[in-house]
Amino acid sequence: MTRHFSGADEPAVAGVDLEIADGEAVALVGPPGAGKTTLLRLAAGLEVPDQGRVLLGSGGDGEGGDGEQVEVVLLYQNYATYPNLSVRDNITKTLPGSRSRRDIEANLDEVITLLDLGSLVKRPVSSLSASERMRVAMARSLVRRPGVLLMDEPLANLEPGVRTDLRDRLVAAQRALRVTALYATEDLEEANAVADRVLGVRGGRVQDLLPDR
Repeated sequence: MTRHFSGADEPAVAGVDLEIADGEAVALVGPPGAGKTTLLRLAAGLEVPDQGRVLLGSGGDGEGGDGEQVEVVLLYQNYATYPNLSVRDNITKTLPGSRSRRDIEANLDEVITLLDLGSLVKRPVSSLSASERMRVAMARSLVRRPGVLLMDEPLANLEPGVRTDLRDRLVAAQRALRVTALYATEDLEEANAVADRVLGVRGGRVQDLLPDR
């Protein structure tokens, strides 16, 4: 898969061939401008490759093996919560193309428990700390049980101690729910902590950095 932006000397993504197993967490680690975000945007369908294609599940572009649309959720550093809504309403608020509210409600208690949000569910998000708001954003992403969860350095703006705590919570939730995940970061230690497999990204190319654990 290749993506070249107009006016750029080199492609943002150059000949990437990446396969991720169902339920696997893969980390992309590399410096700014390496191509990590472009890879995530390609996987999310926000960019279209010049060559190659993105296959989700086994049914083709955007579809699983039974022809059902595969939902992809992208979690950024800017977690885009709804400040005037309660924590619970933030988590259950549906987005275009998301699962039904009934499905989301069925998963709600488990996600709230995994991310330790039980004492906060009735509070408005505007009253929360930055780390608590990030937990709400994580819960809103995970409660949908997406086919693929894409994360673009979601913890980068947090203080180190808070960042480590949220990282560990995120890993525990992703593994408990068996959500397929692709995580972009500049931090190799963080990549090792969140992923089953760590890949290096440089110059738009992906290479094995560490063996599978």
